[in-house]
Amino acid sequence: MKDRMKSLISAMLVAGALVAGSLPAVAQQSKLAPELQGRDAADSVDVIVQFNQSPTDRHFAKVTSKGAEVTAKLASVNGGAFAHLPASSLAELAADPDVAYVSLDRPVHNTGTSSIDYTPETVNAPWAWQTLQLTGTGIGVAVIDSGISAALDLNTYDPTTHQISSRIVYSQSFIKASNSTDDQYGHGTHVAGIIGGAGWASAGPLFRHQFKGIAPNVNLVNLRVLDQDGSGTDSAVIAAIEKAIELKSQYNIRVINLSLGRQVYESYTLDPLCQAV
Repeated sequence: MKDRMKSLISAMLVAGALVAGSLPAVAQQSKLAPELQGRDAADSVDVIVQFNQSPTDRHFAKVTSKGAEVTAKLASVNGGAFAHLPASSLAELAADPDVAYVSLDRPVHNTGTSSIDYTPETVNAPWAWQTLQLTGTGIGVAVIDSGISAALDLNTYDPTTHQISSRIVYSQSFIKASNSTDDQYGHGTHVAGIIGGAGWASAGPLFRHQFKGIAPNVNLVNLRVLDQDGSGTDSAVIAAIEKAIELKSQYNIRVINLSLGRQVYESYTLDPLCQAV
């Protein structure tokens, strides 16, 4: 049986080698994302440029010298975001041996909302609360979304001091047009409720069901990347991911939540958002 298996594996390897050998050579992959190829030279584009190494000022100057301006330095992808790059410079930039890949600073959107009605029960969270006493105490979750607005269910109560305090322990906006970290779209607050709502606003005899989150005592790090329309950019999300990693020890961040996305345009090995994740 063992000899027959060896023979079968050998035959499969030989067949695979023959098929591979019969395929035409694959052309070298373009360093320009699909949407940037063939752009009108008169266009101006916002891009993310990834370099082959951790970039220095010299690397950024390769892009700014062509008329673009730096909008974000993105260390996690060895690159940066640039606004108003003349499309006429794209070919020259792609030909630079220091450049690994150039993509649009693509728009991202929220992924819709789901019901919180029986989310904890679906993953057996009530058993974890009661039997294991696991409620998320001391754990930080970074919510990269449309912001989080103050809400009763996102507070905590100290029975010793009788103090009520917010569990939103840090907030920052990555939207160029607004420094506000409040949720002007509604999605981020909804997501925060699914993650860590305490259920206080639906407790008592007037309610037939209490709406609690998965970890009702978790701390929330509010990183706003989506605007009032639920839209944002790759570069804002990447910058927020980097901030979450920077803050991970300070707030014991163990989870990053990304309920957002966009279409896929290339391999994850090239896609800057995938690289950051």
